[in-house]
Amino acid sequence: MIVERYTPLMWSIARAHRLSLADCEDVVQTTWLQIVHHLDKVHTPERLGEWIGTATRREALKHIQTQKKHVPVGDGATLDRPERLDSSPEEAILDRERDSEVLSAFCQLSPHCQELLSLLMRDPAPSYDEISVILTIPRGSIGPTRSRCLARLERLMSNLSHGCVPSPRVADEVGERAARI
Repeated sequence: MIVERYTPLMWSIARAHRLSLADCEDVVQTTWLQIVHHLDKVHTPERLGEWIGTATRREALKHIQTQKKHVPVGDGATLDRPERLDSSPEEAILDRERDSEVLSAFCQLSPHCQELLSLLMRDPAPSYDEISVILTIPRGSIGPTRSRCLARLERLMSNLSHGCVPSPRVADEVGERAARI
C-alpha cells in the first residue's frame, strides 16, 4: 500500500529533475532501497510522505552529479534529456490519479463496451468494417453502441467504486502495452 501510494510522487519528483525514463527508474528503485534500509529512522509516520519526497529529491540530485562524471558518446537526439515538463509534480500526480479513476470506471463497463472502446482507441484505429468483423456486430451498430458505452463510462466516472476486472481481451492488450513500457 505504501509503494502504491508514494511511487507516483517519487516518479513526479524524479521527472521534475529532467531525468530520462531509465534514470527515473534508477532513482525510484534506489530510493525505495534506501527507505527500506532506513525505515527504522522514521519517528513520525504522519510525515512519511515528506520523508520519501526528500529522499527522492536527494537521490535524483545525487544521480545527476554521478551522471556529470560520465561523458556520453553518441548522437544528441538519443542522449538529450527530455524537455522541461510543463506540469508541476503535483499536477502529474493528479493526472495519474485521474487516469487511475478513468481506468477504474472503464473496468466497470461490460466486456463488450471495453472491447469496443479499446478498439476505437488504438493508434491507428481500425475501420468500422474491421471492428465489425472482430466483434461480430453489424457495422451500423458500432456508432450507437459507442455512444451508449461512453455515456455509461461518464455515469461511472461521476460515482466511482473500485475493484474491477477487465475483459480478457482488454487485459491481454493492457498487459502487452505494459510489457512494452
